[in-house]
Amino acid sequence: MVLSSSFSGKGLAPRIAVKLEAGLVDGAIALPDLSAGFKVRKTAFSGKAFADVEVTSPVKVIALIPNSYKVVERPQNAAIEAFNPALDEKSFAAMVKEIVQASDKISLPEAELVVSAGRGLKGPENWGMIEELAGLLGAATACSKPVSDSHWRPHSEHVGQTGISISPNLYIAIGISGAIQHLAGVSSSKTIVVINKDPEAPFFKAADYGIVGDAFEVVPKLIEEIKKFKNTHG
Repeated sequence: MVLSSSFSGKGLAPRIAVKLEAGLVDGAIALPDLSAGFKVRKTAFSGKAFADVEVTSPVKVIALIPNSYKVVERPQNAAIEAFNPALDEKSFAAMVKEIVQASDKISLPEAELVVSAGRGLKGPENWGMIEELAGLLGAATACSKPVSDSHWRPHSEHVGQTGISISPNLYIAIGISGAIQHLAGVSSSKTIVVINKDPEAPFFKAADYGIVGDAFEVVPKLIEEIKKFKNTHG
C-alpha cells in the first residue's frame, strides 16, 4: 500500500501498518527496487543522507514524499473490480471525524511552487504579502514550526521534520533562519531561494539563491516586479 507522506499520511501510515501487520517505510523518495528483494529509498538523519530499507513482510506500507520523482508512463493492464462496502448509519457516523470543504487553494504536499515564511514576519497580520506573492506565482503557502505553534498559521502549513516534508520545484523561504528541523522537510526541493536580513542565517548554506535584506522591503519589491513582468508579457 502506498500513501502520501503528507500531514494526514504520516498519521495514517503507521496505524494502517499495525492493523495489517505490515512493514512500514515512511519518508520514501522512490518506488521500490524489485531487482533484489523489496528495497525502498528514504531520507535519513534529517535529510542529510539516504537509507535503502529492505522490507521482508508479506504486506508492505510506503509513505511517499510528494514530488519525489518524475512521472514515468508505464502502460499496464489492471483488473477493475467493483467495490461496494456495506456500512450502516451508525458505522458511518463513527468513521467520519471531520468534513473539510473543498477550495481552490493549492495543496501544499502536491505544490510545485511554495512560498514559506517564519518568525521574521513578526505576526499573522503581515501574512498578506506572503499570500499575494504566492498567488502571483501560483504557489502554495507554508510556514515554519514556531509560526504554527504560535497559531499565526494553521498546522497544516507547517513544513519540517515534525510537519510536512515537501519536494517542490521552487521553495522560497522568507524570514526563516533554517534550523536543521526545518531543512529536514524541505531539503529535497529542486531550487531553494532564501530571503533573510541575517547574513549568517544557516539557511543560506542550503540555498541555491539568497537575498540578504528585510522581508518587508524585499517582498513588496518582488511583488511589484512580478506584476510588471506579467503586465508586459501577458
